Amino acid sequence: MDSVFKSLAANSPQAILLLFVLSLALGIAFFLQSRKIKRLNSRWKDLMDGVKGENLERLLYDHLRERMQIQTQIDGLGERVLILEDKMTGAKRHLGLVKYDAFEDVGGSQSFALAIYDDRGDGALLTSLIGRSDCRVYSKPLMAGKSERSLSQEEQRAIQEAVQKGPKSIVSH
Repeated sequence: MDSVFKSLAANSPQAILLLFVLSLALGIAFFLQSRKIKRLNSRWKDLMDGVKGENLERLLYDHLRERMQIQTQIDGLGERVLILEDKMTGAKRHLGLVKYDAFEDVGGSQSFALAIYDDRGDGALLTSLIGRSDCRVYSKPLMAGKSERSLSQEEQRAIQEAVQKGPKSIVSH
């Protein structure tokens, strides 16, 4: 034991320096750990802010349930949109109107040809001929944008106008 004390006495400056370096390292480690704990406490406080003593697990469960209900509603809306888009193919939403003078003795472009059909081209062509003493209205069916009956130039222009204008899509894919 006497030899240990002699060895320490001979190397005391190095031992003191070693203890100082170890103390400094422990102090730095303590400082870094206390900063880390402060940050965690701050985050925990932010997380618990507004909880009012409620159970955090219960709040998370309620939030998840609410999110699932919203997702179910969104899925239902998606299905409804698909159904409506399917129905829109049969909606008569393509329109073409050409006004003209059918007879030389009647002016003012009171006669007209109106093409109305759906996305498949099924619909009707209405033609109104206005004369001085009478008015005639004709209807011709359209299948795939064509008629089995012969068409006047005005009726053909009405179909072309309906094709060119077309419906405006609300939802883009």
